[in-house]
Formats: sequence, C-alpha cells, structure tokens
Amino acid sequence: MKRYFINQEGEANKFWNIEIDGSAYTVTFGKVGTKGRESHKVFSDASVCAVEVAKLMQEKQRKGYQEIEGNAPVPEKKAAAYRPMDEALFWEILDLLNWKKAGNDDAVLLPAEKRLAALPLEDIFAFEDILADKLYQLDGEKYAAACYPGEDIRAISSDSFLYDRCSVLCNGPGFYDAVLQDPSKWPIGLEFESLLFLAGKAYTRKTKQEDFPHSTRVSYETGSNTAGWPST
Repeated sequence: MKRYFINQEGEANKFWNIEIDGSAYTVTFGKVGTKGRESHKVFSDASVCAVEVAKLMQEKQRKGYQEIEGNAPVPEKKAAAYRPMDEALFWEILDLLNWKKAGNDDAVLLPAEKRLAALPLEDIFAFEDILADKLYQLDGEKYAAACYPGEDIRAISSDSFLYDRCSVLCNGPGFYDAVLQDPSKWPIGLEFESLLFLAGKAYTRKTKQEDFPHSTRVSYETGSNTAGWPST
C-alpha cells in the first residue's frame, strides 16, 4: 500500500510518499518535479510498522501536507498574489518565527527568512525600515525603566536594551501596541537579538551577497530617539 501527500502551503512545493510492505516502510520525499530522496525502515512486525506509519502521516498532515490519489496529477502550484510590504505583511512575517526551535536562532528565523527572501528587494528593505521604526518607538527611558525595574537606566547596556526591545516585537502587534501605550506590560527577562539579522539573512538568501546594502530611515540603536530620553 502506498500513500501520496503534497505540501504547497506558502513557499512550499514538496511531496512525501510512504509505501508499506509488511513490517517495513519506504518513504520518498523532496521537491515536486524531482526524483526526491528515499529512506527505509524495518520493524519487528507489521502491527508496529502500521502504528509508526499512522503517526508519520498525522505529523505530515499537521505540517500542511494533504493526501492525493496515487494516479492523480500533482496540481500546479499557484503563484501567490504579490503584496507590497506594509505593516500587516511585516507582522505576518514575524508570526512565522518558529519558536518550537527556540535555542537555535537560525532555525527560529528560517520560515520568516524564506518568506521574506521570496519578495522583491525593495520589500526586504521596506521590512527593515518598519523594523527599525518599531524599535525606535520603544527607545526611551520610560521603557528602559520598565525593562530594568529598580536599576539606574543611565548604566544599562545599550545593546541589551536593543535586544530586549526585539522581544517585544516577537510577541506580535497586539502586544507591541499594548507595551507602547503601557510600559508596565514590558516582558522582563526576554531578548531576541537575532531579529536584527532577519532582513540581512533574507537578502543573502535571495542574492547570495553578504553585505546588506540598505540604511534605514531611523536608527534602532539605543539612544537614537532623543525625545524618548529627556532626562539623560
């Protein structure tokens, strides 16, 4: 018995097939249109194999794979309609961060990096502009005081406060707006420096060039928003 699955969600266009032969199964997987790769596993008996196969198929379906008939042609992947970068798309891309991979920042960034890299260069640059502006808005002593309660904000690390501001964005637009209006909601003890590298990684994925050639309209470095630091 052989089962056929495809995943064409977002930027994906992949197949995953599994064939059961008694107490063994063979999986074939890869990009649609290629031969793909193959893996094979043998179990002690057919019932154990069947349980494992059922788990694998459920896992794939949770990840966006859909089953198709074995003799059915793989549907042609439709190109996503172009949307220029705006705040809504900015937050959608941040929502792709894979926190199940927490501890491996590259893996956390990867889904968002791939989505951003699929866009035109001007949209990657626009994403960086929006990111800088959002961080700039959080650059101020009232936010630093909420982030470091009881500490002398004149002595805090500029870099650490920048990384802490990144964590506010990672919690989504609703939370960001809430913190912007009420600094007491600041998520103390959280930081995510790697968010600063997302646009650059997307640019490199798209162009194979390392040097990110864009300067943002405002700086996200701590202290750049001078109006936010009236007493310092």
